[in-house]
Amino acid sequence: MNLNPEARTHYLVSFIGGFLGIFPIVNASHFLGSAQTSNLIDILLGFIYGNGRSVLFHAGGAFLYAFAVFLVTFLPKHTKLNVKILAMIVDVAAGFAMWLFPVEKNLPVTLYLYPTFFALAFQWCSFKGAYGFSSSTIFSSNNFRQFIASLTEIYCNGDKSFSLKARFFGLTLLCFHLGLTVGWIFWHFFGNAGFLFVIVPAATVVCGIIKK
Repeated sequence: MNLNPEARTHYLVSFIGGFLGIFPIVNASHFLGSAQTSNLIDILLGFIYGNGRSVLFHAGGAFLYAFAVFLVTFLPKHTKLNVKILAMIVDVAAGFAMWLFPVEKNLPVTLYLYPTFFALAFQWCSFKGAYGFSSSTIFSSNNFRQFIASLTEIYCNGDKSFSLKARFFGLTLLCFHLGLTVGWIFWHFFGNAGFLFVIVPAATVVCGIIKK
């Protein structure tokens, strides 16, 4: 399949999003740290139940997520830094942070979300899609919606113009879940050290950016 360079990069970054995204799932929290919906709800619930400790930990996660969004928005306009390359450096740093987390899982559950809160928010804001389509590299809800809607347009409404869109979002979903699968395999055999292997796809992305 002949893919343009932007699409190839997007699929590889989606793989990384899945690869790192499984870390909190296998390390006690059992859900992705790629979005803020649940975390923000937990802040509200902490206030309702008067649990200041919960509010503090979840607010810390919200700050990390917000700070990553701030940096990707601010840096391109005030520095010459390439935020896409910087996002890959951040992802590798997250892999090292994951490696350092204790295997005993005796930390507060929310802390296991912190590496992905920051790194994947930074990644998401740096890589926004391809072919003119906006697409997340760190979670699947909208990608799945776009994929199903495009298939419906093609096979039920007879509009073949949605073929590229269906292929793009379908491959994004495939690469993300392939990353999740590989991440689980590496974690299963190497423990948290398995997340260090993010160096390989991240280096590949950086090489592709530099060659442009």
